[in-house]
Amino acid sequence: MHVTGIMVTFPSRLEMAQLAIADFCRQSHPDRDLLIAHDGDNAFDDLLSRWVAHAPERTETATKITVHQLAAGHTLGSLRNQAVSLAQGDLVCQWDDDDRYHPLRIALQLEALQKANADFCFLSDQLHGFAQERTLVWDDWNSEAYPLNFVQGTLLGKREKMPAYPEVPRGEDTGLCLAILAAGHAITRLRHCGWCYIYTFHGNNVWNAHHHHAISELKQMPLAFVTAKKAQLRARIGEYNDLVPYTQIRASGTLVQLQIP
Repeated sequence: MHVTGIMVTFPSRLEMAQLAIADFCRQSHPDRDLLIAHDGDNAFDDLLSRWVAHAPERTETATKITVHQLAAGHTLGSLRNQAVSLAQGDLVCQWDDDDRYHPLRIALQLEALQKANADFCFLSDQLHGFAQERTLVWDDWNSEAYPLNFVQGTLLGKREKMPAYPEVPRGEDTGLCLAILAAGHAITRLRHCGWCYIYTFHGNNVWNAHHHHAISELKQMPLAFVTAKKAQLRARIGEYNDLVPYTQIRASGTLVQLQIP
């Protein structure tokens, strides 16, 4: 099935977006394209389009990437809706411009979606990257009450079944997920593959530091789980390209050294 990654980005985030774009180009699932939408000016549109055209990862993998300049003044939710309306894939995959993605992310979620014959697939856990501290936390969203026990920003789902994002400046993911549930669409949750998505706090996020730290304080996996998964985690993190050199992971309030190759 063809997957269209949906990225909304802004002029202030080009450096981070370049990493997320490279991650998309390195995805193992071959039938894919990336749609980038922004509301910047003509100069940014030209800069972004020229960078995409000459990006080594895109050239090497022959990944199709299109850049769409949208009208200024819209909320993040509105920009996401416009991007989805331009998508061509059977499936759409939310691809935030400031997060990081393992090469297996799309393949794993697509496999889970097809196996469950579901309409949407979400991860139920994630790695939370605190870039300045070089620290990861493995967040367990399965601790949330059912049916919202999944990471809302990790959507991969059928384009024809997509409700609209609420046209708000932030928190649009929650409204979308509530609409998916209200419509009765089948959801599957991919568990214990949190290493394939790093939700990154870098200081210029939509949500502030308190929000990010509060999530990880409440949801961090227990030490026994992280210790058991340490070898796998080290190997998978080592498969990212140009990643912040995370040196430790916090679990149950304890810092565990990773020693990633």
